[in-house]
Amino acid sequence: MRGIFCQTTATTNEEYKKELKSKNLWMVLLILSGAAIAAAAYLADAKGTLEIPSYMLGVYCGMGTGLAAAGVILLIKNLRLLGNEEKLKASRLENYDERNKEIKGKAVMAAVKVMLISCLVAALIAGIYYPYLIKVLLFILYVFLFSYLIAYSYYKRKM
Repeated sequence: MRGIFCQTTATTNEEYKKELKSKNLWMVLLILSGAAIAAAAYLADAKGTLEIPSYMLGVYCGMGTGLAAAGVILLIKNLRLLGNEEKLKASRLENYDERNKEIKGKAVMAAVKVMLISCLVAALIAGIYYPYLIKVLLFILYVFLFSYLIAYSYYKRKM
């Protein structure tokens, strides 16, 4: 199974190498972001100037560490692909496959529907206990729907 962000439009290994090199820059940014999040949580705890609950410090440290670790793993994977022409070609063909693109598209749509319904139900239920939370969750839904409309109109004109 391939990742949600692994699709490619590259038809040659050279084009795919360029895509992977570009993705490697994003992986470095992911690593740095994760390290910054974890470091900020650690410094906030060490200095004690902010009153952040212990649970939230753990969430921030875990998120930062997880992002950095994922970035390192994906960077290593991409570097290994760049060093082996056979694996590079196999990866390109797997990520370019029309059937896999269709499967990924349907899976993303199913996940989006579940996420929207879950967010709406959570907003309605949590809003009873924490009225501010319904505003936050509905704001997230509005951002999603608005960004979908913008992206749809953009790609409709572009394609």
